[in-house]
Amino acid sequence: YGWRDPFQLMNEEDQNRKQNNLLAPIVSILAQQAVNPQYSGSLLTPHLTEKEPLIEGVRGKGDHFMLGEASPIQLPQEVIEEVKKLFQLAFKHLGPIEMEWVYDGERAWVVQLHKSNPVSSGEIIYPGEPFKFIDFEVKQGLEALRQLIPLAEKELVGIRLIGDVGITSHFGDILRKAKIPSRISRD
Repeated sequence: YGWRDPFQLMNEEDQNRKQNNLLAPIVSILAQQAVNPQYSGSLLTPHLTEKEPLIEGVRGKGDHFMLGEASPIQLPQEVIEEVKKLFQLAFKHLGPIEMEWVYDGERAWVVQLHKSNPVSSGEIIYPGEPFKFIDFEVKQGLEALRQLIPLAEKELVGIRLIGDVGITSHFGDILRKAKIPSRISRD
């Protein structure tokens, strides 16, 4: 939080992307602090076996939720309905998506949006039946999870998250992106 010159930020990001051989430029910036967050969270397109998007969130800002430091809560129905409206509009034009959202008391706002494949369902983050799962305590943090992924890939094992973390949080994002068979085992 705080102010950072958006033109300087875009220039730095473009330079980093060029150095890392990433071709697609960043084309927009949204100032999230411009939305007063009564509730915040994220959603995933429903898996083929489900009808509704998976919507998770917390009261206030969603930072701690996305970092796995706050558990998802039961959201008010009006929040869920507003977020569903955004999802339906985005899905109509883009197909399967992941979306971070903020609800300001009157309407929901998209603060991040990515195309994705609907693979998560229930407590399954990414499907697969490895011969073994490694238990990972969520309280160890995202960096520790990132460090564990190369081992899981090398050993062909899955990862079971231990803790009350949202499947739509960055923990789930990281495991889906790495295509590591993974589950959540809530406390």
